[in-house]
Amino acid sequence: MDPLALTSEALREPWRLWTGHLVHFGWEHALANVFALLVPALLVPRQDRRHLLPLALLAAPLLSLLLLAGLGQDQYRGASGLACSLWAWVGLRLLSATDSTPTGRLMLGGLLLKLAVETAFNGGFLLRPDGWQVLPAAHLWGTLVGLTCALPARFRLQHA
Repeated sequence: MDPLALTSEALREPWRLWTGHLVHFGWEHALANVFALLVPALLVPRQDRRHLLPLALLAAPLLSLLLLAGLGQDQYRGASGLACSLWAWVGLRLLSATDSTPTGRLMLGGLLLKLAVETAFNGGFLLRPDGWQVLPAAHLWGTLVGLTCALPARFRLQHA
């Protein structure tokens, strides 16, 4: 077991709440997550760019804590849940931006489609190398964390 992966040991070794998102099942897994994280990083509205890194640093341990209950003796490695958080946050922020481009709708629609397909097929639907485990709960929780973090700012903008 990797000493940095998210496991039940995170309650005694709290650094795992962050490092579990940094370790992967191989270079293919890491590369897939880099691409997934690049999309929201490139599309984030200019006024929100300074919030992206603090959001990721806050979302990582929150997501890890939400995943711990369902992990049991398993482990979580990867940043796909964190990527889903950023996709949801940026998508909702794009919807609230003044230039109402369809990008926010496309991001959120794609994310919801991904979650629906994973639910329908009981797991990941993309081909992946041996040993690369998919945890759909990370994607669902990640999406909910991202939406939750975006909602307060959205309400403040609409009610200001």
